Amino acid sequence: MSVAIPTELQSSAIGEAVIRVEDVHKYYDLGETRVHALRGVSVEIKRGEFVAIMGASGSGKSTFMNLLGCLDRPTSGRYLLEGIDVSKHDKKALDGRSGRPC
Repeated sequence: MSVAIPTELQSSAIGEAVIRVEDVHKYYDLGETRVHALRGVSVEIKRGEFVAIMGASGSGKSTFMNLLGCLDRPTSGRYLLEGIDVSKHDKKALDGRSGRPC
């Protein structure tokens, strides 16, 4: 398989990870039940790459996208956005009022 990268995206920045997720887990407590929505997800997405998040219903796609969009935080693991660990940011930092990513 070959991938064509548009000229406007080609720069010295291509190849560096924009998104890096390392061993991310997400749990939700629903009453006495604990749901393990994400189990050890790790992925690296480099500048200029296109990716698709696919899986069966209930597999954690929406949960993962909420983490990537900084709408939620992982229970454990790390999420680095352009090299900044946003997995430890508080809600104020995640909603963008602090001037940091997300």
